[in-house]
Amino acid sequence: MISLKPEVIFENNFLKVTNTLLAGFVAVLILIVFSFILRKNLKEKQPLKIQLLMEIIFEKVYNFWQETTGIKNIKIFAFCFSFFIYILISNWLGIFPGFGSIYLKHHEEKIHLLRTAYSDLNMALALALISVGAINLIALSKKSFHYFRRFLNPIGVLEIISEFSKIISFSFRLFGNIFAGEVLILTISFLMAFLAPLPFLFLEIFVGFVQALIFFALTSVFLRVALSEH
Repeated sequence: MISLKPEVIFENNFLKVTNTLLAGFVAVLILIVFSFILRKNLKEKQPLKIQLLMEIIFEKVYNFWQETTGIKNIKIFAFCFSFFIYILISNWLGIFPGFGSIYLKHHEEKIHLLRTAYSDLNMALALALISVGAINLIALSKKSFHYFRRFLNPIGVLEIISEFSKIISFSFRLFGNIFAGEVLILTISFLMAFLAPLPFLFLEIFVGFVQALIFFALTSVFLRVALSEH
């Protein structure tokens, strides 16, 4: 049974680790290991096929992003694209065979060791805060204190409300879709455990990709608006 609240797998006076937080750390670890392996095998004269594929994807996405946002800064692009990669890995990790099949005993209760990171509203809210906070910091660094003019005019209150609405929109959209998918897969697996869940697994792969893409796209668009002169 899936609960709305994530299960705590470890806690003491200073630290509380939930199964969704642990899954988030696993996704980060996968990205770090993959990055080190890819960086170690980078070649200029005779690049590997995986290197060529990654370079083509990165270049195509960067060119599209640059044309869409009008921002010519590869560091800002890397920041926005990191959301896509991290959310995509986290979402797909949650439907990986065996991911939710590991249990442990905690306070006389049997709980999942790992659970899809963004089936937890707290995790989605934390990512939304990072996105919106970073957008404002980047805009402040580029426009200096002139950036605060948008909050000091007659409709400044609406601008402030807009920033909070972005956080709510980001977090609830990501959480709602991932949690609903997790419940759907569990329900179908319980009713018909063999071939029936397969179409829904493919659907969740697509939904996981779309949610990562939406988060990346909205972060980019909001950043473009924040950096605009009007």
